[in-house]
Amino acid sequence: MTPDKQEIMVIADSETCTGFRLAGVREAHVLEGKEAEKKLSEVIEEQKAGVVIINERLVPGLDFRLRKKIERIAKPVVIAVPDKKGPSGEAESLKALIARALGFELIK
Repeated sequence: MTPDKQEIMVIADSETCTGFRLAGVREAHVLEGKEAEKKLSEVIEEQKAGVVIINERLVPGLDFRLRKKIERIAKPVVIAVPDKKGPSGEAESLKALIARALGFELIK
């Protein structure tokens, strides 16, 4: 991976991964629970991606230290998306994610 090009990675259920693969995402990992948490932690530590998309329902089960780390870092941007069951309300809003990544709000 070159410094000017960052990959998008998905860590989610099979349906979500399939959808993102169809959209052109090359790195999609079908993982749940502790396996998903381990992969997410590895991706963050090794900075393997610029954006990491996870299932929203994984968020409550993440270790609190990993959740705090995700909140503090600007890269990779971790985005929680709803699965096929719909939104659970556990994830940070897209507006808040953008503000955190950029350091300021685009729209007030």
